Amino acid sequence: MGRMKKVLITGGAGFIGANLVRRLLAEGEFEVVVIEKEGTNLWRLNDVIDRIMICYTDLEDAAAVQNAVDEIQPHIVLHLAGYGVYASAQTDVRTMMRVNIEGTLNLAEALKNHPISSFVYTSTSLEYKEKESKLKEEDPSDPVNFYALTKSAGGQVLKQFAKAHNLPVVNVRLFTVYGYYEDSKKLIPSIILHALRNQPVELSSPNNVRDFIFIEDVMDLFVKIITQERAYRGEMFNAGSGEQHSIQEVVDTVEKVLGRRLDVRYGQRPSYYEEPKVFVADVAKAKEAFGWESKHDFVSGITKTTEWFQKNIHLYPEA
Repeated sequence: MGRMKKVLITGGAGFIGANLVRRLLAEGEFEVVVIEKEGTNLWRLNDVIDRIMICYTDLEDAAAVQNAVDEIQPHIVLHLAGYGVYASAQTDVRTMMRVNIEGTLNLAEALKNHPISSFVYTSTSLEYKEKESKLKEEDPSDPVNFYALTKSAGGQVLKQFAKAHNLPVVNVRLFTVYGYYEDSKKLIPSIILHALRNQPVELSSPNNVRDFIFIEDVMDLFVKIITQERAYRGEMFNAGSGEQHSIQEVVDTVEKVLGRRLDVRYGQRPSYYEEPKVFVADVAKAKEAFGWESKHDFVSGITKTTEWFQKNIHLYPEA
């Protein structure tokens, strides 16, 4: 057993962050430090809070970020913190610019003189320009909203740091991640929670499509990236399932798992941007680099998620 590797996770109390914290603790070779903003609700981390260190730091404060990094001395950094992912609630564009671009710059600057082995940044598939076939990493970008724009800019900032300061950045472009601890307002939890409470489910259109990727598969990719020997500096990799499914298929699958029909009302929710007809990741690059592909097909991922929400519905008090 070698020395424990110290991993710094920004946004560790979020949906993806909390799953990552658990996964790294389970791996047994990582010491986990989470950077969160003062006042963040840590409900997703309640049962592991005594096994990690929480460092309250505002990413928008360059000096505070530098102090935190100097004190923590991380080996590995996963930068998941962001603002704007909740399209209906997080709408302030200036905050997106500060958190997603300046916050990323502050973190990169702070790490410049620290010999870290891996820096993982997460961006969004909403940066891609729509096309009729699978989306590849080198395809043109045309962000659909300010959130995607600022995530794209943060990625570009890090790419320059990879060039100028040899920062070992890997940019993971996430498609529609779902699973344990996801926010109740998001599509899949919302369908499941309304179903479990026998409430009608209000949705936009049955035909909207996404490339849904199960959280455990994303965690596999993160672990492969941070434990591999070869650093891909400034490279981007798609994290998707390589298949697309419609909202109707999500509903059908949840109905199968629960063994009953749901009361679904389409046309009740707005779409926040123009819906693509084709939206699916080409995942060949991540497979070649890391030997990674999603292990869960759509049905097994939705099944595990539904069963988890059944067991953990107490974590989701009704609003």
